[in-house]
Amino acid sequence: MEFTSIPIIVIICYIIGEIYKVLFKNKQDLYKLIPIILACFGGLLGILIFLTNPEILLNVSNAWTALGIGMVSGVSSTGTNQIIKQIFIKNKEGDS
Repeated sequence: MEFTSIPIIVIICYIIGEIYKVLFKNKQDLYKLIPIILACFGGLLGILIFLTNPEILLNVSNAWTALGIGMVSGVSSTGTNQIIKQIFIKNKEGDS
C-alpha cells in the first residue's frame, strides 16, 4: 500500500491538467503554465496525504519530503500526458 499514493497524485494532476486545457482552450499561450500549476497541486496533494496518512507516502518523515514527492509526481503527469499524446499521434499516422 506504500506506493499507491504516488500514482494517485499523478492521475489527479493529469486530470487537473486536462481540465485546465479545456478551460483555457482558446488561450494556448497559457499552456506553458501547466507544469508549474501541476507541480503546485502535486505538492499540495503530497502534504495533504502526509498530514492524513503519512505511512502510505513512502514513510516520509517530514512535510518537506512529502512536498518534494508530490511536486515530482505532479510534474511527471506532464510527461504522462506527452507519452499518451505521442502514442495516439503515432497511431493516427499509422492508420492513414
